[in-house]
Amino acid sequence: MKNIKNKFKINGATYGIILTFLLTGLIKNIILIYIIIIIHELGHIITIKGFHYQIKKVEIYPMGGVTSVDKKINSSVSKDIIVGFMGIGAQILLFFIFDGLFKINLISYNTFNLFKTYNKTIMIFNLIPMIPLDGYVIVKGVLELLVAYKKAFYLSGIISILSMGLFITYNEVLSLNNYLIISFLIYKLIKEIKNFKFLYWRFLIERYLDNFKYKKIKYHQDNNLAKLKKETYHYFKNNNSYISEKKILAKKFNLK
Repeated sequence: MKNIKNKFKINGATYGIILTFLLTGLIKNIILIYIIIIIHELGHIITIKGFHYQIKKVEIYPMGGVTSVDKKINSSVSKDIIVGFMGIGAQILLFFIFDGLFKINLISYNTFNLFKTYNKTIMIFNLIPMIPLDGYVIVKGVLELLVAYKKAFYLSGIISILSMGLFITYNEVLSLNNYLIISFLIYKLIKEIKNFKFLYWRFLIERYLDNFKYKKIKYHQDNNLAKLKKETYHYFKNNNSYISEKKILAKKFNLK
């Protein structure tokens, strides 16, 4: 875990939120919120390091954190899903710690109740299937186990857009001032959509250059590379025989 602290970065808007809480006397509130956020991200970090992936950056935003991972796109889908869940797992563990502190009278009822409210809110928020939240990572991972990589991206993107629409509508109905959160989510959504062409080419190049451990083999009657699926090796029909996806990819990249 050494050098992890050097990966942490606090977004500029976060300082503004912290200052606002401090000036309004809500010191306990802001301390509890960021204890939860940091522990949430540590849940991801410990799991990521356990899978021997590299962490590029951990950025703390006003509404939460985002941990960027340097790994192969074709890496284990199951591990991606586990990483997505472990932020919530860390929050559950934190709840039991605070519950223990309350039972031995180290924290007051008001502090414990305030913690429970924030912990529950942050947990539910992170489970919404919107880019870049944990709920999106989990839903996208499940889809990648069921359908082709390209199709999984489109489906998870549609789910993310619909979830965002509901989230924005819900917050407008309640007249909540969550413009910063909504702006951040829209920015991340647009960025993910713009990056997909690059991600898809990287997905294909990885499958050509690397030898991954595939769990399944699938045969197709055509040579449509859009059918490539994570954790599955593909063969495509060519005249009266089948050729491997690597040979199809070699032709696509003009390699022999």
